[in-house]
Amino acid sequence: MKSKWFLAAISVVMGLLTAVFFIVFAQPKEVAHSQDAPTAVNLAPVGSGFTYQGHLSDGGAAANGAYEFQFQLFDEAVGGVQVGSTIVVDPVVVTTGLFNVELDFGTGVFGGGGRWLEIGVRPDGSGDPYTILSPRQKLTPAPYALAMPNVYTDEGDNFVGIGRDFPISGNEVFGVRYMGNANEYGGMYVETAHAQGWPFYGYATNGSFRAWTYYNGASGDWYLYNAGIRLAVPNEGGLRIGPSADYSLVISNTTGSDGVRIYDTGDDGIQIGSDPDYPNYGVYVPSPGVSGYGLWPNTANASGEWALFTVDNIEAGNVLANAYSLVAKVDGSDSLAPGMVVAVTGITDPIPGSTDNLPLVRLANDTEFTGVIGVVSSRMVWEAAPGKEAEGEMSMHSVEGPAQPGDYVSLVVLGVTEVIVDPQAAIQPGDRLTASATPGLARPLQTRTVEGMTVTEGAPVIGIALAAPVAGRETIPVFVTLR
Repeated sequence: MKSKWFLAAISVVMGLLTAVFFIVFAQPKEVAHSQDAPTAVNLAPVGSGFTYQGHLSDGGAAANGAYEFQFQLFDEAVGGVQVGSTIVVDPVVVTTGLFNVELDFGTGVFGGGGRWLEIGVRPDGSGDPYTILSPRQKLTPAPYALAMPNVYTDEGDNFVGIGRDFPISGNEVFGVRYMGNANEYGGMYVETAHAQGWPFYGYATNGSFRAWTYYNGASGDWYLYNAGIRLAVPNEGGLRIGPSADYSLVISNTTGSDGVRIYDTGDDGIQIGSDPDYPNYGVYVPSPGVSGYGLWPNTANASGEWALFTVDNIEAGNVLANAYSLVAKVDGSDSLAPGMVVAVTGITDPIPGSTDNLPLVRLANDTEFTGVIGVVSSRMVWEAAPGKEAEGEMSMHSVEGPAQPGDYVSLVVLGVTEVIVDPQAAIQPGDRLTASATPGLARPLQTRTVEGMTVTEGAPVIGIALAAPVAGRETIPVFVTLR
């Protein structure tokens, strides 16, 4: 046969060509008490091949005999770039011009752009060059493919989209876009046919399962599974975290806002332990509660400030501490500095938000103001809590400098603190101290020997000296114990 035979027109009838993809969700085993991987369901693959039927004419007459065909796919009608592999079919029996071949250019060749089929043909066994038929045949979608008009694939970008033809980021391989309005849902459901099935969405790397989320259709609970159930949202509400070998919940807040905020609740804000409930507590630790510490504040850079602050009373069965203090208000005309001994002169209004009145205090001495009530620890101010100005939260905290009349002060009333002592007084460890003639300073109690007996004055005791004075220092450590 001459080459003119192969320049005849070719008519094409396309078979059912569908661009179909499936996202197959494997069904997990019961994972509520197991760490098994989801088990894949084996499905027959859809495949990427299609049937091509053509009519070959030779000089106006239908061709008959065996031929060799070469098929190539391009992205343009003329020129362009070849897509996929080159297919050679040998031999093909042509009867009265009709032939039928199966073509498979590989996965991903039918993306969002058009495709043109270039055909070369020669007699079987001739060894002649392929004659390229012109023009290229444009491949059009079959009706089933048109049933998904919003599906887009791009083999170059390794992306499949529904409702959009571009990835949001370079790492995205599948995307869904809902063309809706404001305040409307838009997304994707994963469904099991059985009402009590476990629909899930899983994560894997390098062919191995890693983690997944799933919904228990029988209980209505939702879980996050990662080598065990790490997060559970029960059907009745709430949130459960754990178990964990380390911390069940870590909050690393770098936004400058609250780590955890609990609004009004019908019961306790936080309950630690599982004993019978008592309502209306901010933090409730029932007995026996926890085996260790129910609440352990350890404030960074507190510098002696409050790890726990409240304007209300605190009640406890037993309290261990190195010192106890109370808040008072400065009376008189003198300023008060840390380490000074003060006496009570009366009573004044409570701290705003509290209900308990405060004592009025001024410098103590051993003649007029002898009602010793404690030792000044620091000046205190009632002002907006740091970082809570917008919320209007107020707090009592210490500031540098002496307290002036009308200011607040913190007084150590029991425990160890530094006390300013009279520089003229001889003090030894173990001596009981009282207010001296110099206002605000401490001296030891005076003793006399009467008829062989040691008699000590009956002045109010501030506490017991823990060390003797040291040159260059005006204070000594004292265990304050008022009596």
